[in-house]
Amino acid sequence: MPKQTIVKRLILPIESFMAMETSGGIVLIICTIVAMTWANSPWSESYFHLIHLPISLKIGGYELSKSLLHWINDGLMAVFFFMVGMEIKYELVSGELSVPRKAAMPLFGALGGMVAPALIYFSLNPSGPSEPGWGIPMATDIAFAVGVLTLLGRRVPFALKIFLLALAIVDDLGAVLVIAFFYTSEISGRALGMAGLFLILIYLARLVGIRRFLVYFCLGVGAWLGVLKSGIHATIAGVLLGFLTPTRPWYSKEEVAEEVERSSQDLTRSIRQQDSEKPGELHPDSKGHLESLRYLVLNAESPLDRLIHILHPWVSFFIMPVFALVNAGVQIPSTGLPDLTHNSIFLGIALGLFLGKPIGIFAACWVGVRLKLGQLPSQIKWRHIFGAGVLGGIGFTMALFVSSLALSPDLEVYSKLGILAGSILSAILGLIFLRLVTK
Repeated sequence: MPKQTIVKRLILPIESFMAMETSGGIVLIICTIVAMTWANSPWSESYFHLIHLPISLKIGGYELSKSLLHWINDGLMAVFFFMVGMEIKYELVSGELSVPRKAAMPLFGALGGMVAPALIYFSLNPSGPSEPGWGIPMATDIAFAVGVLTLLGRRVPFALKIFLLALAIVDDLGAVLVIAFFYTSEISGRALGMAGLFLILIYLARLVGIRRFLVYFCLGVGAWLGVLKSGIHATIAGVLLGFLTPTRPWYSKEEVAEEVERSSQDLTRSIRQQDSEKPGELHPDSKGHLESLRYLVLNAESPLDRLIHILHPWVSFFIMPVFALVNAGVQIPSTGLPDLTHNSIFLGIALGLFLGKPIGIFAACWVGVRLKLGQLPSQIKWRHIFGAGVLGGIGFTMALFVSSLALSPDLEVYSKLGILAGSILSAILGLIFLRLVTK
């Protein structure tokens, strides 16, 4: 058997798996199980030693030193939030949130789905060191929620998937604002000014037509460092950079059509006239025409679309799994699992996700329709809205992230267990409910 065929047979199942909408969630679940098992195994010391391993970056007199956990949460997750920022911008410019009547229902649902869980948590934790955790059950995990909905296939209307996706996008925007305004320490004006300067330089580079990725990468790193040192969480830099990413391609459709036709004719002419002398080799002129075509193809797509396409597999199959691996390792005390039914943090988060999300989403959408500020999408009934609300209680990734900002390490065991319990129950109930009420 040819080597190429063997390689194709090995790679094809991997490519098919990565193309599945549920595959990112599956990898995330595996990493969560590995983290939980490792943190409670005889080798747990190596797990905590690894995530707290100090890593330093020194350039001249400037040194940045953080643990592996913080490099992932402040650095890698900035890339995740960069993609979130681009997805929000796409939805606002040309997606479901670009038309007011279409945007109304996901907007109402997201607001209700953020307020109700926060109120449930706050009612159980009105004061003390657990109080800042009210933001933990507010956000929906897009990958998990849409992935679970995809398992139902054609049983649910396609419009419901769009509704849930748009709702989760608004939800993420709300979570970003909560992080920026409520989970920020003292602000350094100098560092914030430096970040603002780099963001302005990025905008000016766009205006003058600079297209080199390296230029924007360097300026983006500068903005990230400024936000990191300012006291605002570094992931906010990712969202701002996502908002600054252009949604329009560098060339119009007409320009692309004309240039492609001209370059194709030049390439054909070059191959027939010059490459016939040396079969199997391309003449430098032919290579130049091919390079022109490649450049045209790249610039026919907007930078935002191209970056989302490039980053999506990296975020789904590397960044989010690594984040889960270092954050989901909850070490159960040696005395055994604590009595969680009497722990206000666990109950606030679990009930906020499992009950607060569907109640808040359903009630807010109902009020929006009654006030004639929005309308149900076509083919969607109220039972679908409630089912989507239940799936909105899957708050895994974002909830874990907010938990690391809101609570002290000794309280995180309860918050993480609450996140896992609420998310798992929401996924199971949402899947069963929608399967029962749809044909």
